[in-house]
Amino acid sequence: MSKYTIEDLLLAKEERVNFQYELIDKYKLPIVSMRVNYPGISKDNELSRKIAEIIKNELISKFKENIVYKDYKNTAEGPVFTLVLKNIAEEIKRKTVDVEENHLLGRCVDIDVYDAQGNGLSRTSLGLPSRKCFLCEDKAQNCGRSRKHNIEDVVGFIENKYNEYMLQHNI
Repeated sequence: MSKYTIEDLLLAKEERVNFQYELIDKYKLPIVSMRVNYPGISKDNELSRKIAEIIKNELISKFKENIVYKDYKNTAEGPVFTLVLKNIAEEIKRKTVDVEENHLLGRCVDIDVYDAQGNGLSRTSLGLPSRKCFLCEDKAQNCGRSRKHNIEDVVGFIENKYNEYMLQHNI
């Protein structure tokens, strides 16, 4: 778990997006990309890796019959899990929204879905409401872009959710 710079984050994002396009070009199928919603530059850490592992296993379980390819790596963006799936992109998106909304750690991750042409599917394109911030009722993207909340509060929320998960599962 290294120390990263803003440049490392930007490069990792660019590499992830290029990798996604390579997969779409190769398989011509929808893909899922999951990352932990960890604030700041230190996204690759013990907590983000533990959360990513739990949600990765949840996604594998949910889509096991449809998985064509899977990849997991730790980057400057933190852990990134990618799936290529034989399924309808809209159906995949509904299932990933279900994980984000109903799994105890679902609020701690972003699960993006892209169709076979590489277009991202939004919640609103499926008639679902935008994702809410986990600290207030504003849209999550507004709080993230404006840095409305301090990092300590966001990290505290993530730590609390993880600890609650561990308690519920007697781990």
